[in-house]
Amino acid sequence: MRLLSTVDFKVKEFFMDIPRYAILSHTWEQEEVTFQDIQNLDIAKSKAGFRKVMNACARARCYHFNWIWIDSCCINKESSAELSEALNSMYQYYEDGAVCYVYLSDVSGEYHPRNEKSNFRDSRWFKRGWTLQELLAPEFVVFLDKDWERIGTRWSLRDVVSAVTGIPVDVFEGRVIDEYSVAQRMSWAAFRETTRPEDQAYCLLGIFGVSMSPIYGEGGVKAFMRLQQEIIRISDDRSIFAWVAVPPTEEELNEQWQNHYTPPARKDKPRGLLARSPYEFRMSGNVQASNVELINNKSSYSFSNNGLHIHLPLNPTSSSSRHSGKDIFLAHLLCQSTRGGSYLTVYLRKTSGHQYIRCYANEVFLTSSLPALDNVRELTVREHLVTGRRVRTSNTSSAAESSMSQYDVELLHSARDFFHRPSQGLEHFFRASSIYVRTISVIALNASSFGTIQYESQKTGDSFGIIFTHYRRRQPSLLIPDQNLIQDLSIRGDTLLGRLNSGDCIMVTSERRGDLKEKMQIGYLAKDNPEIRLWTGTLRLPDLGIMVPSRLSTYSFDYHLKFEGIFPPDPFGRIAHDMAYVTLFRPHPDDSKECGYHTSHLLTYRWDDSGLERIIHVAFGLQGSSVWTDVVVQDPHSRETSEHVWKSYLDSGSRTQKRLWGNEFAMSTRIEYYESYSVTAGIQRTNNLQLGDYLLCLNIQRV
Repeated sequence: MRLLSTVDFKVKEFFMDIPRYAILSHTWEQEEVTFQDIQNLDIAKSKAGFRKVMNACARARCYHFNWIWIDSCCINKESSAELSEALNSMYQYYEDGAVCYVYLSDVSGEYHPRNEKSNFRDSRWFKRGWTLQELLAPEFVVFLDKDWERIGTRWSLRDVVSAVTGIPVDVFEGRVIDEYSVAQRMSWAAFRETTRPEDQAYCLLGIFGVSMSPIYGEGGVKAFMRLQQEIIRISDDRSIFAWVAVPPTEEELNEQWQNHYTPPARKDKPRGLLARSPYEFRMSGNVQASNVELINNKSSYSFSNNGLHIHLPLNPTSSSSRHSGKDIFLAHLLCQSTRGGSYLTVYLRKTSGHQYIRCYANEVFLTSSLPALDNVRELTVREHLVTGRRVRTSNTSSAAESSMSQYDVELLHSARDFFHRPSQGLEHFFRASSIYVRTISVIALNASSFGTIQYESQKTGDSFGIIFTHYRRRQPSLLIPDQNLIQDLSIRGDTLLGRLNSGDCIMVTSERRGDLKEKMQIGYLAKDNPEIRLWTGTLRLPDLGIMVPSRLSTYSFDYHLKFEGIFPPDPFGRIAHDMAYVTLFRPHPDDSKECGYHTSHLLTYRWDDSGLERIIHVAFGLQGSSVWTDVVVQDPHSRETSEHVWKSYLDSGSRTQKRLWGNEFAMSTRIEYYESYSVTAGIQRTNNLQLGDYLLCLNIQRV
């Protein structure tokens, strides 16, 4: 691999004895510095992207890294062989880096990321395909704002990052991603985009531990199907088939309507068992890996020129099913959903002999019990084709073999009121050299020693200590007198928080350096600081998740309803071209508007009725244990905005009485009559795989 010198910006290639290096994760912008540019500094400095290179190197150099890897200027993209090697090795590059700097060029550090006013969650970095592996692979990740100021780390912001990405917080606490099902890992990429369509597959190679040659020009669908075939070679996890097809676009529906004169919602396009894009796994975040032991030696499957050969338990559809038929079967994937423990089944249609195709591919049906396993059939599912990660390597530099460890401890400006208080009577317990200055202390330890450093406030009298050991034994701990409180920095942890006796908080952060030393910074948060709760708390999970439609199910209105948006914005939700997912919270006394814990939302649709526009608002929310819905139809010239309508349902609003009150969780339906139409909105539990357990049904009918 090639590395960039943080001192003179020269690129050097390493094959063995790769030095300890930092790595940069960023989103590409105009005039990035390429491998060809960096060969001539005069040319490189003339590019707008050189400032990013310069600041990344400065940050790394400040933490004693002599080398850094930056994709834009460390890969020669003019060489197809080198590009192929880099794409297949990139996960490893990020995994082996000592620290990953995530530069968020569109984020201001003015507000804490847990504050609703922060634009941290809206960063473009969280929406790009390649940055997914750059979030998952490194052991240590630091987020930097547009001014290169530290925002926090993946560890300290793990709850926020989980809410933004949909990735379980356990991943950021050290759980190995291989323990998650194929479907779950695919779902993490569902809402991410890439510039080249093929990169939707290539950016997932490291996450699944497979390799394949990039073929730009083959198309995104073909590349993604090739990826799934590579995964099938090394995994028998059948959750890879637990996907929901993307509904046809409005243009496709119009074309079907004009060519076939049949209701577009009834048109079913046959598929195989492989998905066409990561987006088709958008509903699969709760799908567990399949339990293939249930069918023992029939668990393997293979792919050939006539389709996928697999053993599946098949059951005929019941006569009461809306998809019943003598040639239609429910095929059980032997997977369960973590939400309710339901089992996943897909619809297959028999075409001839042992040949099947998947039908009703926009549904994965959930059943409450394990299917009978006495009807496991060997079959072939035809595909309509379009024409192992390595173990983390240790650093080989001589510094990595050092028997000494050293911490540089710095008091930040907020903690300058504290002074070092010498430890009493502990010197004979450890062999450590300590050099103390007012703001910086240096602790050096050998493998068999430990050391302490204590601080006391001149104003409040608060005191605390930090206990240090050698890196190889355990991470530092925070000790607060009279509270018997010891907090450890876990293996992947990097932030300690402790409440002092005065009620104020102390925060100790750790960041790696290139010389194998550890930089510790101590900050102080007063108890009357309005953001202290954001630093010391975590985001709580929504109480209810609801899927909402992007268009009506009534055929005559399918092409005229446009989804306008959600108010207030839902930081825990998802919005895509064919669906939206909205979350709700039950009222809680500790809730803060700054965190986006909303008990109600307003959906807005624009309805074109034969050239006459109408605006439909659907309000819904939680009140205690009850759920309520209401519908408002407006003329588009109405001065009442979405915000005004939403506020009218609050306690002091004009529509407060339209909410339901009760002690039991109840589904509700509201009907608004407008001229010769009735607009109906209701919330109901669904038996299909989706985000959340509930579905908002919206319909318009003539009366």
